[in-house]
Amino acid sequence: MGQYDLNEIIEKIKEKIPFELKDNERSRIWSLRVIISKLYYALEYEKDPQATRQKVTQLLLYHGQFSKEEIDKTFQASAKETTEYSIEFLKQHPEVAQAEARKSKEFPEEGEEGEKEEKIKEIKYIFPHYG
Repeated sequence: MGQYDLNEIIEKIKEKIPFELKDNERSRIWSLRVIISKLYYALEYEKDPQATRQKVTQLLLYHGQFSKEEIDKTFQASAKETTEYSIEFLKQHPEVAQAEARKSKEFPEEGEEGEKEEKIKEIKYIFPHYG
């Protein structure tokens, strides 16, 4: 990551101060991934994965050292489809929330009949955890 530790880099991003990166594409991509991971996990990513992505993207764009395309590629590389829904997703898809409620312990017989239909999937982001 160069001469700074990760926390110093995060502070520089928040203060809109440029920081030194090695001058090669591979190092830049890896550095961005580490930075996004740290910022993403510091926010409420479990409840609001898409809103968290937007916050991280806005912060990095405001800082100005990375492009939207670079940031989007990093998120896309870590995107995973899941049926373990976030609160954000259930609020945006009330029909899924209702189906999940029907499957709960209170109504076990109603959940079994809908198992055959394909479940809608949510996109979440899985990044390695860095110091």
